[in-house]
Amino acid sequence: MGKTRWPIFILVFLMILGSSIMYAGSTGKIAGVVRDKSTGEGLPGPNIEVVGTSLGAAADVNGMFVILMLPPGKHTVRVSMLGYSTVEITDVLVNIDRVTQIEVELQEEILEGEVITVEATREAVEFDRTNSASYVSKEQIEVMPVKNVSDVIQLQAGVVKDAGGGIHIRGGRSREVAYLIDGISVTNNFSQSGGSNVRMENNFIQELQVITGTFNAEYGQAQSGIINIVTKVPEDKFEFMADLMTGGYYSKQPQYINLDQFDPLGESELNVSVSGPLPFPKSLGKLGFYVNGRFLNSNGYLHGERRYDITDGWEIAVYREWYNATFDPKDPLVIPIPDSLHTGDGEYVPMNWVKLYNINTKLVYQPTSSITAAYNMFYSKTDGKYYSNSWRFAPDATSEHHNLRLTHMLTFTHAPWNNFFYNLRYSFQQNQFESYAFEDANDPMYQKTAVNAWDPGRNTGFDYGGLHSWSRNYYDQNTHLVNGDAIWQINNIVEVKGGFEVKKYDLEYKQSPMREVLGYETLQFPYTRNEIRGLEIPYLIFREATRNSQYGNIRIRETHADSLEDAQFYVDYDRFPIEGSGFLQTTLSMGDIILNAGLRLDVFMPQDRFAPDYSNVYPEFVGNDAYYEKAKTKYQLSPRFGLSFPVSTKGAIRLSYGHFFQMPSLEKLYQNPVLEHYNQFSIMGSNIGNPNLDAEKTVQYEVGLQQELVPGLALEISVFYKDIRDLLGIEILTLSNGTTFYRYINKEYGSANGVTLAFNQATRDGTLTSSLDYTYMTAKGTSSSAEAIREVAITSGPSAGAYTMASRKVNFLDWDQTHSLNAVVNYIPASGWIVSAIGQWGSGLPYSPATLDPSVEIPGGWWDNADRKPTRWSVDLKFGKRFNVWDSNLLLYLDIYNVFDHADENSVHAITGRAGPNAYLPELGRARYRRIDQIGEFSHEEADYNPTHYSRPRLIQFGVNWSF
Repeated sequence: MGKTRWPIFILVFLMILGSSIMYAGSTGKIAGVVRDKSTGEGLPGPNIEVVGTSLGAAADVNGMFVILMLPPGKHTVRVSMLGYSTVEITDVLVNIDRVTQIEVELQEEILEGEVITVEATREAVEFDRTNSASYVSKEQIEVMPVKNVSDVIQLQAGVVKDAGGGIHIRGGRSREVAYLIDGISVTNNFSQSGGSNVRMENNFIQELQVITGTFNAEYGQAQSGIINIVTKVPEDKFEFMADLMTGGYYSKQPQYINLDQFDPLGESELNVSVSGPLPFPKSLGKLGFYVNGRFLNSNGYLHGERRYDITDGWEIAVYREWYNATFDPKDPLVIPIPDSLHTGDGEYVPMNWVKLYNINTKLVYQPTSSITAAYNMFYSKTDGKYYSNSWRFAPDATSEHHNLRLTHMLTFTHAPWNNFFYNLRYSFQQNQFESYAFEDANDPMYQKTAVNAWDPGRNTGFDYGGLHSWSRNYYDQNTHLVNGDAIWQINNIVEVKGGFEVKKYDLEYKQSPMREVLGYETLQFPYTRNEIRGLEIPYLIFREATRNSQYGNIRIRETHADSLEDAQFYVDYDRFPIEGSGFLQTTLSMGDIILNAGLRLDVFMPQDRFAPDYSNVYPEFVGNDAYYEKAKTKYQLSPRFGLSFPVSTKGAIRLSYGHFFQMPSLEKLYQNPVLEHYNQFSIMGSNIGNPNLDAEKTVQYEVGLQQELVPGLALEISVFYKDIRDLLGIEILTLSNGTTFYRYINKEYGSANGVTLAFNQATRDGTLTSSLDYTYMTAKGTSSSAEAIREVAITSGPSAGAYTMASRKVNFLDWDQTHSLNAVVNYIPASGWIVSAIGQWGSGLPYSPATLDPSVEIPGGWWDNADRKPTRWSVDLKFGKRFNVWDSNLLLYLDIYNVFDHADENSVHAITGRAGPNAYLPELGRARYRRIDQIGEFSHEEADYNPTHYSRPRLIQFGVNWSF
């Protein structure tokens, strides 16, 4: 068999072994033993059932049993046997991917029909877990002050949120995290930032699992962690919930506009959910539904003041030309703008507003106890506005963005035997996005706003009129997914899983920006400055003469595919990559000793072309097929291993190791592809994608300890190390004539290591629960992003046109937060009160310092990320009170996010290391303030503070939740 065929053979073999579905991280199981209370010996044959479900098992001759396919949450287990009293164990907690162990003692029946009820105690130590994972239930999410899934994720040990809000797990990049819903991958593989294709609402979550350590072979296309969500299922009776919240941001800090007055309607949202059975003949089975909708209207916290209209740019540019000619100012950077040229109304305008319409639905049909079919639909429409600080006083200039996400999921589960079941799934995921200043490219506003007026000395950085961007972007990402997996519990010791997954992508990307019409690229004036001065032309006459001049206005148009002069700007392409995988995994449960071992195969077919060498490519024929060959299919084998064993009756140690591969984002594989009609001007100085990229690789090791300290209090310690290779970087390429451009390649590397320490506490009655976790971590690498070319480009000769890259140094990565601390406290007494508090603290993220002293030279690459930003911290609170009203529940509550209005400094100046005013040489600083005062448009405070450099200010929301 040829070398190129054996991976395909292995994949087919794994698919055959695992040709089924849904255990991949969406259910758990209960296992245990039934004993005779008087003798302590195992009882053969007792019947075990999970109340409210059709699931159950019969104990073997030793009294041992296993029940598979259990949804996460609390269950009641009933154990019965002829001649013995029936025992019901309540509040048996089942988690995703875990085995809940119970031990039942039956006593000989004294009273006929006697039922003994026992309340299960929560396991403080999870002996069956071989990796670092945390579980958050729907009950916990409901009481915490959290708005989105990401708010819950960042509370877990080992998770860091970067300055831009991205989630990083144990030092990995934000896109190294995989997202699953009900066993279906919904990761956004197109975006370099990662994330999920589905906007999941907290109200729709049954359980959230966050895996931060070495995960099993069933999970692929992830290097750092897994976010696994199981959605709620329809209830057996009709249930309704409506949650209305309203409030707003409130802050006195100088960087914010219009937040010193509380707007109770600035942030409003409505959540509604309905669940229950549907009318259906009982003879045909059970049919139920669950619908959840969220409607959000957010003004955001970034506001502008409309001092200028976007049409002011042209007239301000004309006035400046006239003023320079007429008065010949000593300081050309000081030109006061007359009030008559300010056509803005002075209103405060939300600049990062969002309107969201999100619907999550689920339909479940169970014709028999062994077959379940489900359909999920997730619909999300988001409209919003981009914020730009330079346009803070001409707030209408920024672009709108519109995002539509639609996902359909079909799942089928069949359990032909008690010890075997399989799942089959299909999903279609669509993600459409577009952004523009005006929806219609022929909108006359494009011509009226074609001239930008800006602060010429960049004393403030503010723009006075025009448009923030002429870009018009659109993409449509479609994913067809089929997967399957099966689990076979061979006996009480051996469990085998196998599965497969195939994805077919359909990616369309279009960029058609507005460009100047040939001959009308610049604003040309009908008089020279000497003529204006010599003829003493009044401003109004000069303005009208310019307006009527043939070249007195810039003219713009949309770029098109059929225009050769647009080839450098217009981009429109489709790509259809295919991805497949298969895995085989086994779990050995030898008492309290658990062994997980598995092997995974991933295959990626880029379905595109690439040029191995550009040095011989003629500039006129850059896109000619003769220089290209088909990008190669990529294969990756990933072994995974995990072991957990007890060190006492209340403690366990785990060891795990694994190889984790992930293809680079499709964005980087296909970015700015070299199309057939391209020439040197189409790619000159730009970054082009590389469909022949290899997978990025992480090898991870972990050692962990779980220990119950006292009843209700558990400790978990994890020590980890990650070696990261083949990360994306950029190489410098040249055409045969020396034209230079850049292409993505696998070249960067990094490492991460650290220790996590977590305490979890819960009272027996559940009224008080708390958690405290601390993470020490270092994350280092040669580059924090693929584009961060800090390497020194060195020409090999004055006319050779060849470049080499200087060696990189290993520095702290942008998201390296050395110390992290999270604390959560939930208090829910029987009186109906709810008190929940979340506190987060983290040491400062790194930045690269600079100096004002021109005599001090900072070599490029030597001081990268050598200093630290200020410490980050926040406190969030929730207070609520439940009431019983007419057989329904009414909850009144108050959420306060960032209670103390502490502003984390996410972006800092390289000289000061702070986010506020920058530092200048004394004479330059005085000149800057003098110019700001003479122009008279902005205050010193407005010029010195940028709100985007800080974290979210205080948010206060009042809520009413009604359910029955």
